[in-house]
Amino acid sequence: MLDSEIKSLRHPAEIPLFIICLLISVFIYVTLMAAPILYPDLLGKEYMLIVPGTIVFLSYVSGQTYGAMRANAIKLSEKQFPELYEIIKRLSFELNLKEIPDAFLIQQGGLINAFATRLYFRRNYVVFYADVVEVAYREGDFDSLEFIVAHELAHIKAGHVTLLYNLSIFPVAFVPVLKNLLWTALSRAREYTADRIAIRLVPSGKRGLIVLSAGEHLYKNVNYEEYLETAKSPEGFWTWSTNLYSTHPTLVRRVKALNENQPGKIF
Repeated sequence: MLDSEIKSLRHPAEIPLFIICLLISVFIYVTLMAAPILYPDLLGKEYMLIVPGTIVFLSYVSGQTYGAMRANAIKLSEKQFPELYEIIKRLSFELNLKEIPDAFLIQQGGLINAFATRLYFRRNYVVFYADVVEVAYREGDFDSLEFIVAHELAHIKAGHVTLLYNLSIFPVAFVPVLKNLLWTALSRAREYTADRIAIRLVPSGKRGLIVLSAGEHLYKNVNYEEYLETAKSPEGFWTWSTNLYSTHPTLVRRVKALNENQPGKIF
């Protein structure tokens, strides 16, 4: 998949929200670094280390996360869950990624999830919770799993996991009002972007999102058409407010956006 295609599949709100978060972050960084110079009697020079300190902190967190995977998870390979690894290889090629990300499988007490991230200065990797993968191996439903894989790889392709990207928006996450209005909104836009890329790669994997709601045992019994009717109904204030404070769009909004081939509502 070419970069031009990725550009067309990005949620329309993603780049504007990122630019706003970037400008606010730059202002915060500059203010914290300049304050000790302007007011030396009030603030120590350690405030000038805010940017390098943030880089060290983010790098430490990324290293700890990767270390936990290396220590506790199963690394996928051509000999370890080869079916899943082959999907990762194929979709990485289709997305024109520079390298095949490392991939890990880990048990998380029944949680159904997956995520993509990066060990900064080294390489990208993806993590799949065991119950997500169990669906494919037990039910033979590799389409749903393939959609989830494509969604996580899409985050990598769209540049959501790089150090520079996260450094650019990091301060906004610590300003209460801005976090709830901007940072989470940008996160929701990123999720829509990843969904849009994933469905382009795996059009048969729409039911993959239902697994997140109904679970690996019951998702096949969900009446998908009836669920779509629910998604189309007015959501009401409390559903709207739930979405407002969440890093991910509500599931009904994501399913509706995919089914109608629309970008999806951020607010």
